[in-house]
Amino acid sequence: MIALGLEPEPLAFRVRPLADECFDSWIDRMIRVHETTRAALFRHVGIEPALAGYDLARGARGLDVAWHSAFANLVERLAWAVQCQNDRISATFLACQAHDVLPRRIRRYACARCWYEAGRAGKPMIVRREWILRASWRCHDHELPLTDMASLLRDVASPISQADLGLATIVAERRRWAYRVRPGALRRNAAELAYLAGSRDGHGMAPPNKRYHARFAANLFHFSADRIGMLALAHGNRHALARRFERLVAARLPECPTVGGGVQAPVKMPYRLRACAPPKSASAWMAPEFLDLLRAYAWVRERRDIDEARAAVFERHFGGLLGLPAAAILSSGNASRAWPPGY
Repeated sequence: MIALGLEPEPLAFRVRPLADECFDSWIDRMIRVHETTRAALFRHVGIEPALAGYDLARGARGLDVAWHSAFANLVERLAWAVQCQNDRISATFLACQAHDVLPRRIRRYACARCWYEAGRAGKPMIVRREWILRASWRCHDHELPLTDMASLLRDVASPISQADLGLATIVAERRRWAYRVRPGALRRNAAELAYLAGSRDGHGMAPPNKRYHARFAANLFHFSADRIGMLALAHGNRHALARRFERLVAARLPECPTVGGGVQAPVKMPYRLRACAPPKSASAWMAPEFLDLLRAYAWVRERRDIDEARAAVFERHFGGLLGLPAAAILSSGNASRAWPPGY
């Protein structure tokens, strides 16, 4: 409306952020209701449209100082557009470091049971603030491992069905017992998530467990095919396998990326140093590490195959009693499908 020379008005649908909902989840719900884009929504209420291209999960902490004034205007205009307090908008942002948050494209993990119950009650399916953290892998309300919601999508244009969410809840229940997670590790994880997702306006607050924070706050398990499974291994009795994967992905390579985005070529020693250097063995240390990595993947894959077989038996015998479809469990899942905005 500002582009047309008219005075802006509050939005027609007052979609307000829910408790503990992250900013992207709330904005995407608002976009779906009004059938528009983020840039168009910002422009409509008098916000700089260029902010739509930035990652706003951490609020002003994730922006350059030059954008802080525009961000303050964003909070005020959004609060005015949905008729709520500014603090309610500010509560959607995280107060952590950039490396503590998952990359923007893979923030698709949520609790299947939370979404199933929300759908049954007619409430919106939201993504909580702690679920987009790298250290998060389970729902502390239902004590269930998170589900990659991209694997439940049958069609990009259609939402996830209640039947698929019900089946995903059954799978998550079985995986909770199969992972054999240590109680002490769960307590440390809960304390770490409370520290990362909580408000830390007062500087100087130390993490509850420095060793746990150093290992899991900025972990790289999202590089694996099964992020939740690898995090469960790291918190369970087979944590040694997860540690080997961590050492593998954290190893320094000659072709390391540079600050400018390029690739640094491997540095070759002068001939006089290469001629005097003793001969090296053929990378004897790499084979055991790679073998351990294959074992970790094989164990995760074996558990998934067992889960699928049990799910098929459960569906065959008890699917009719629960009112669920007779489709094979997880047969339609494909994590490589496109992930639409808002989930």
